[in-house]
Amino acid sequence: LRMERHCANAAKVAAWLSTHPRVAKVNFPGLPSHPDHALAGKLFGGLYGGNVSFEIRDGGREEVFRFINALRMVVPATSLGDVHTMVLYPAISSHRDLAPKTRQRLGIGDNLVRLSVGLEDFADIQEDIAQALATP
Repeated sequence: LRMERHCANAAKVAAWLSTHPRVAKVNFPGLPSHPDHALAGKLFGGLYGGNVSFEIRDGGREEVFRFINALRMVVPATSLGDVHTMVLYPAISSHRDLAPKTRQRLGIGDNLVRLSVGLEDFADIQEDIAQALATP
């Protein structure tokens, strides 16, 4: 039940973020636009996981830090999952040992944010992310 909720919430977050004007790109295999969507559907039976990453449009480290610091409910963490929605900045955490050019080549730019979507009500997750994206 927990994984079903993670996956359902992540799918909703990914779909919503893919329409947000402050978001340049969303990485989530549950989106039909993802290059591995069909394969992921076969392998995972419709449960695409709880992790979503996205790029803040025209952003860099400063904009990512502003976004993360504006979050009220979503927890900054270096973990991949918990019952709470968490945010991670790959450029300084999970991929910090890679050279900037290597990160860029792998699609891990300075504007990339990763979410591990939790079990909270989707509307609460969406509201928190929306207000943080709106922070100037």
